[in-house]
Amino acid sequence: MENMEYGWGVGSVVAMLLVVGCMLFLPLGMGPVAPPSIPVIVLVPVLLVAVIIFLSVASNPNR
Repeated sequence: MENMEYGWGVGSVVAMLLVVGCMLFLPLGMGPVAPPSIPVIVLVPVLLVAVIIFLSVASNPNR
């Protein structure tokens, strides 16, 4: 377990490039701009909290 390496690997770089690509090109396919609905406004912070909890549990070296 002590020989495990942490940091930016190939998978991390690919994931970051996918996120950047989505942020750049997905808005091009959007229709007319409208304010987000209440469920979408609530969904974003819930997803962010879920990702943070998952990453903190997954990166715990004691498991």
